[in-house]
Amino acid sequence: MEPEYRPPWGDRLRVRTRRAILARLRSLLEPEGTRLLDLGGGTGVTTVTFGAGAREVVVLEPNERKIASGRAARAPVTFVPGVAEAIPYPDGRFDRVVSLLSFHHFARGDDVLREASRVLTPGGRLVVYDLDPSSLSARWLGLFLGHHRDRFVTSSDLVRRALAAGFRVARAEAFRSGTFVVADR
Repeated sequence: MEPEYRPPWGDRLRVRTRRAILARLRSLLEPEGTRLLDLGGGTGVTTVTFGAGAREVVVLEPNERKIASGRAARAPVTFVPGVAEAIPYPDGRFDRVVSLLSFHHFARGDDVLREASRVLTPGGRLVVYDLDPSSLSARWLGLFLGHHRDRFVTSSDLVRRALAAGFRVARAEAFRSGTFVVADR
């Protein structure tokens, strides 16, 4: 019998406050039976929610403390230390790649998009959700937390950059104070 997954209170709250975003993300990903990679997935708590039904779920996370927290909670995912600009997997390894509220943390976003395209199977899908740079949430994070405000990108810019990175189609969908960008390889 598998040990029970017990995320900390703060992680459970994070899932609760993002319920609508996670439901929409799940519908865009269609994770059932896929191999899924979450870039910057932290403790894995949201990954467990939107990745349910995937055949394999991997969280690539640079923060060792977040990995340790996810492992201590027994998150049913595989944690891999690393950065999204240099994904440590071979070409065509995943069916789905996701970046949930983490794209603005990546210092070299174009490298991340190229790496995501590289590790996706033909027909694979990348889904990025991040805050719109003009949203109150993004401005607040930048102003009060110094939160990489210069790295928030518009949806049209992210679509253009995804196409330049090798995706055959990409589209944007506004959702709450952010945007989903869906790119198919």
